[in-house]
Amino acid sequence: MAPSHSRQNPPAPSFAGLFQITAALILSGTLLLGPAQAAGQKAKVPAGLSLSEQHCGRCHIVGQDRFAGISSTPSFKIMIQALDDWQERFDTFMARKPHPAHIRLEGDGPRPDHLPSASVEVVLTLKEIEAILVYVDHMARELGRN
Repeated sequence: MAPSHSRQNPPAPSFAGLFQITAALILSGTLLLGPAQAAGQKAKVPAGLSLSEQHCGRCHIVGQDRFAGISSTPSFKIMIQALDDWQERFDTFMARKPHPAHIRLEGDGPRPDHLPSASVEVVLTLKEIEAILVYVDHMARELGRN
């Protein structure tokens, strides 16, 4: 019997696989560091917070401002505290709807016609994605989830 895809979770567009792989590699690199590199990663936390507030904060509550974001969008804190698969969700955020509709990796080709940007497009570098993931990991440790 051929596998079927749920209407709720259709397969991600093929270009989104790059985002999943990239995010997984970045996160695994941050988790397998020695003490010196770990200290360097900790230095990325403020940049990750700033980038998260600037870009992710358009929809999500990221930091302490409870009035930021969109009320129907989960905050970073709620996702970390309430979801067992929170790490996977953050690792693959660029491939998860609705993110591909308005976020691109710097250096990617033009946006596919079937995925027009729904708002002002966010273009992130690998270093910026890494900083955001370092911030999320730091937040999770503070919440006792890592």
